[in-house]
Amino acid sequence: MNTPPSNPDPSKPATAAVGPPRDADPSARGTDTQVLPGVQRFVFSGAALGLGILALHHGKALLMPLAFAALLAFVIDPVVTWLRRCSVPRGLAVGVVLTLALSLLVGAGALMANQVSDLGNELPTYRKNIQKKLHDLRPTVVPSGTVREFGRIFGVVMGEFDAATKTLDMGKKESPGATRVTVDTSDRSPLEVAVNVLTTVGVQLATAGLVIILVVFMLLQRIELRDRLLRLMGGDQHQMADALSESAEKVSRYLLAQVLVNVGYGIPMALGLWWIGVPGAWLWGGLAALLRFIPFLGPAIGAIFPLVLAFAVDPGWSVVLWTLALILVLEVISNNVVEPLAYGGSTGVSPLAVLISAAFWATLWGPLGLVLATPLTVCLVVVGRHLAPLRFLEVLLGSEPVFDSATQLYHRLISGDLDEAEDMAYQEVRQTSLAHFYGDTALPMLGLAARLSDEGVTAAHRHRLLDGTARFVNELQADDTAAQASNALAPTLLCVGLRTELDTLSADMLAHALAHAGLRARALPVAALQQGRADLRDAASVEVVYLCSLSKAPDTQVRLVCRRLRRHWPDVVVRLVAWRGVEALAEPERQQAIGVSAVLFRLPEVLALADQEHTEAPPAHGGDGDGPGQPGAATAPTPVEAREEAIHRSVQRAAAVFRVPVVSLMVRTGATELRCLLAGDVPQPGWSTESMPPEASPPGRLLAGENDPVELHLDPAQAGAQHPALARHPFFAGKPVRDTHGAVLGLLAVHAPAGHALAQGEADLLSQMARDLAPEVQALITARSAGAPREPEQPQADTAIGLSLSARLHGNVV
Repeated sequence: MNTPPSNPDPSKPATAAVGPPRDADPSARGTDTQVLPGVQRFVFSGAALGLGILALHHGKALLMPLAFAALLAFVIDPVVTWLRRCSVPRGLAVGVVLTLALSLLVGAGALMANQVSDLGNELPTYRKNIQKKLHDLRPTVVPSGTVREFGRIFGVVMGEFDAATKTLDMGKKESPGATRVTVDTSDRSPLEVAVNVLTTVGVQLATAGLVIILVVFMLLQRIELRDRLLRLMGGDQHQMADALSESAEKVSRYLLAQVLVNVGYGIPMALGLWWIGVPGAWLWGGLAALLRFIPFLGPAIGAIFPLVLAFAVDPGWSVVLWTLALILVLEVISNNVVEPLAYGGSTGVSPLAVLISAAFWATLWGPLGLVLATPLTVCLVVVGRHLAPLRFLEVLLGSEPVFDSATQLYHRLISGDLDEAEDMAYQEVRQTSLAHFYGDTALPMLGLAARLSDEGVTAAHRHRLLDGTARFVNELQADDTAAQASNALAPTLLCVGLRTELDTLSADMLAHALAHAGLRARALPVAALQQGRADLRDAASVEVVYLCSLSKAPDTQVRLVCRRLRRHWPDVVVRLVAWRGVEALAEPERQQAIGVSAVLFRLPEVLALADQEHTEAPPAHGGDGDGPGQPGAATAPTPVEAREEAIHRSVQRAAAVFRVPVVSLMVRTGATELRCLLAGDVPQPGWSTESMPPEASPPGRLLAGENDPVELHLDPAQAGAQHPALARHPFFAGKPVRDTHGAVLGLLAVHAPAGHALAQGEADLLSQMARDLAPEVQALITARSAGAPREPEQPQADTAIGLSLSARLHGNVV
C-alpha cells in the first residue's frame, strides 16, 4: 500500500493524498527482465508465419494440386470405407468409386458443354428483346437536370485538367539520340498459336492427372499416411491421433454434406429454370451447384447468370420474376432447412474466420483458394484444439466461446458494457430460466469477482461491477410479475448478505429466484439487522433466514450474525448458503459450531429445499391476511422510507467500491438540520437527523455552496469529542451532491484510517457517484417536503454518531 506519512503535528492541517493505486506492487518493476523473452517469441513467431506464407505462395504450383487431391480424398473416403465394410477389397473399392465419380464428372461436363454450344447459337436472337427492354428502362435511369448540370461541370473540369497534363508533357523533350522501337507481335504464325494452346491445355491436363494420381494413392495408403503423419508430428501420440481423427472426420462430413447440399440445390434449380423456359437450364443449375462451394459470394454469383438470361429471352417481365422467385425460394429452403439438417451443427469455425480465411486463401491461390478455405480452416482449428503451441488457432478461428457465460458477463460488467450485460441476462432467461441464469451465470460471476478482487481491480472496476449487477437484477425483478406478487406478501424467507456487497447482491438473486418460484422471500443487507428499524417491519412472519456468503471461510462472521439473530428471533431457522464454500462446512460438528442448521452450496439445492418445506408446511394462521402486520400481507414502506432504503443501498455500495470502512451522506432538509446516513463498518448504520455542521468545517463549507477546491483543510480546533464510530477513521474526502441547477443538495464522503490515500481516478469516481445520487436525493427532499410522515428519531446513540460527524472529519475535501 502506498500511504503518505501521517501528520505528526496536529496544529497543521492534514492533507488527503491523491496518489497511485494502493494495489500497485513495487515488485512488478522486476518483471522488466521478462519483456525481452516475450519480444523474442513474438519476433520468432512472426518470422515463422511470414516464411510459411511465402512458402505457400511460391509453392502453389505443387501445393494446390496436393490440397485439392486431399479435398477429393476426404469426399470419397467415406464411400470407400462403406464398401470396405461390405467386404470389398480396398483396391477394388477405390477403383469403383473413382470410375463412378469420373464418369459423373465427364457426363456433367459434356452436358454443360452442349448447353453452352446451344446457348451460343441462340444468343443473337435475343438482341431485339434486350434493346426493347433497355429502351423501356431509359426514362427511369436518365439523370435529372441537376445531375446533368453537375456532370457537365465535372466534364469541363476534367477536360481542363487533361489539357494541362498534355501541356506539361509537351515540355518534356525527348533525347535526340533516343529511338523508339516497337515490336509488333500480332502476326504470329499458326504453329506458334497451336504450341501455346497445346502448352496451356497440356499443363491443365497434367495437373488434373496429378490430382487423380494423388487421390488414388491417398485412398489406397490412407493408414500408412496417417502413421507417417503421427511419426512426423511427434509429441503425445494420443493427442496427435485424436487431432488427425477429428480433423478427418469433420472435414469429410462437412465436404460430403456440402456436395449433397449443392447437388440438391442445383438439380431443383435446373428443373425450375427448364419449367420456366430459361435456355441452358442444366448449365445454370450445374454452375449454381459449383459456385456454392465458394463461401458467401458463390450463391450470389450463381444467381446472376439465369437472371440475366431471363431478362434477355422474354419480351416481358414474367420470366424474370419467376426466375427471381425460384432463386429466393431455393435459398430460403436451403439455408434454413436443408443445410441445418445436412451439416448437423457448426463446422467449428466462426463466420468471421471463414471470411478472413476465404480472403487469405484466395489471395494466395486464387479461385481454388476460395474452395479450399473452409476445409483448411477446419483442420487448423482442430489441430489447435489438441496442440498446446497452436492453441491460439482455436481461439482466433474457432466458433466456440473462449469464456464461459459467467466470465463473459463479468467482462461486460467491468468494461462498462451494461447494456450488453442486460441483453445477455435477458437472452439467457428467455432461452432457459431465471433460476438457470442465476445459478449457472450470475452467481458464478459474483464468485469470480470475489476471487479476482485483489488482482489489479480498481475502484472503477468495482463500481461498474456492483452498479451493473444491481441494475440487471433490478430490471429482471421489475419485469417479473410472479416476484412482484410474492413481494406483496409478508416474507417467510429472509435472504441476508453476510458481509460484503457481493454477498448482498447474491442475496438479492436468491430472494428473486425464491419469489419467482412462488415463495415469499425478501433480501436484506446485513446492515439492516444492525438497525432494528423499518427494514424489519415484517420480521414477525420470518421463518427461515438464509445467510449468503462468497467467502471460503465465513465461520467467524456467520457466528456473530447468528448470535445477533438469536437475540431477536430465538426460534428462527438459520441456514448458510456458501456459494464458494468448501465441503467441510457441511459437517454437522462445524454447522453446530457456527450456529446454523444447514449449509447449502448451490441455488438448485436452496430452491428444492424451500419448495419441499413450502409444500409440506401447514396453512399459515394469524388472521385473514388483509391488513398490514398480518402474515399474509406486507407492510408497504412510505415514500420517504422507500427513497432512504434505495439511497442506503447505493451508499453502502460506495463503501465497497472505495474499500473504505465508512461512507456518509448528508442531505439538507432544512436551514438548520440535515439527514445523515452512515454506511459501512459502523456499530449503528442508518439514517439520523442532525444539526448543520459548523460553517468553517469542510462539510459546512461545501453544504454552504462553496466550490470544492483541490485542498480544503480542517481547522484542528474543530476536532471535538471522539466517537467510536469515527475515531478510527480521521481521513475524509467528500464531493457535493448538486441538482441540475448547481445547488448543493448534500455531501457524499468517504472515511478511512489515517494515512489512507485515494488512488488515481478515485476522486473523479467519487464525483461521478455524487452526480448519480443527485436524482434520488432530490426525490427524497421532495418526498419529505410534500408532508410524508417522518419516521421516529433514532436513539440517542445514533444521534451522537451524527453530531460527532462534523466534529471528527479530519482531512480535506478532494
